[in-house]
Amino acid sequence: MCSDLSIVFPDGLAHGAESLMWCVARGVLPGPAAFWGEDVPFLMGEAILLGAMGYYLVAWLLVGVDGQKAAGVPKQEPPAGYSPAALRYLWSIEDCPIGVDDGAFTTAVVGLAAKGVVAIEQNGSTFHLHDLGLGSLELLPDEAVVYHALFNAPASRGDMARESLTLGSSAPRDKCDAAIAGLHAHLHASLKRGRGYQAKNRVWVWIGVLISLLGAGFLNMDPAVLEGRTATDGVESSGEIASGLDVQWVGRVVAGVGLALLWALVIFLLHGSFVMLRRRDMEPGLGLGGIGLVFAGLLVKMTLEIYTGAGFLRIAAWMLCGYALNARGMHLLKRFSARGRMVQDHIEGLQIYMQEGRKGASARGMNLEHHDQLLPYAVALGRARQWSGQFKEVLAQRQDAGTPSAGFRGDLEGPGVGSALAVNGKFHEALMASCSPPPPGGWN
Repeated sequence: MCSDLSIVFPDGLAHGAESLMWCVARGVLPGPAAFWGEDVPFLMGEAILLGAMGYYLVAWLLVGVDGQKAAGVPKQEPPAGYSPAALRYLWSIEDCPIGVDDGAFTTAVVGLAAKGVVAIEQNGSTFHLHDLGLGSLELLPDEAVVYHALFNAPASRGDMARESLTLGSSAPRDKCDAAIAGLHAHLHASLKRGRGYQAKNRVWVWIGVLISLLGAGFLNMDPAVLEGRTATDGVESSGEIASGLDVQWVGRVVAGVGLALLWALVIFLLHGSFVMLRRRDMEPGLGLGGIGLVFAGLLVKMTLEIYTGAGFLRIAAWMLCGYALNARGMHLLKRFSARGRMVQDHIEGLQIYMQEGRKGASARGMNLEHHDQLLPYAVALGRARQWSGQFKEVLAQRQDAGTPSAGFRGDLEGPGVGSALAVNGKFHEALMASCSPPPPGGWN
């Protein structure tokens, strides 16, 4: 017999099971529906979405944790065989390779100057490129593409430079355009947009997306948040497709998943617009935002007719949470391959080394040769100003003494070389003014 929640099984397990069913049937014990009623804090759809969070945590522990990260002292040199432009191509921001941007071309030219093949000369606001010749030097493939595009008839080392380019609007655009196009093609062909450097684990992500859609489907059509005959009619008409099944259950899932996809579309459009506007892509950002606002208005109008006021806010909060969960899960489940982890260790180590105050420079004895050697990698990884700042005193001494530098001349012999050559610095602006505008959407 049953008394409140106390259960007595006097005649063995089989008779006890019958007694348990009798208690549930009489309402002494709660049935499954009680766990999704008004007295519990979470609806069924919310519980499934919480389960999706747990799934992503387990998936991250199984396939997303990067266990190959190097331990010990950070790397202080570039990986062998990777040019500055190649490292910039693979430099991951939010685990998405930058690819070919306008900074890659700037990095490649600075790399040629660091090797003494090309000289960059700054006189005030004017920049010149001088061909110094290859001689016996061997360039990396992407560097050779840029060099031969800029100087079709390279001079022999030791001879007077036979060709010079003055950067700006009057520069020969065909040379710079050919250099960018060749660099673009070579990096894409050799590095394949970072494939082979990362594992994206898409199957695991899709499982999480499907779990989230199922939870959103239940949540969007849960009776606790619905209001009015419009919602009831919609659920019942959707459920008529399931002959012989629970009409309400199937109808809620079908209609709810459709609404979840509409929520996801609206959030995606508005989020994409925000990202583009942050990147100063004003026209596509405003266009995408306008489309998103139109769909958002239609969605709000429709959902306010079928949800209570509190229900609408509850649904909106969970839809935002679900979108963020899957977007973040897609990011967290990416991991580097062994080769990608090696390159990333060098990138991270160089960035730390180049911005740690005077420690790096002191350890190398304020060696200007070392400064010039790593300057292209500092430009590639966004650390040019910090790197040259470590050598400010000796760079000033070199400028005052008039000591020549093979690849950096004029105003670039002093402490301002890092700021001038940085991506978005004066040299970068002069170099971009010498090229045709990038195609819509950039070079990727």
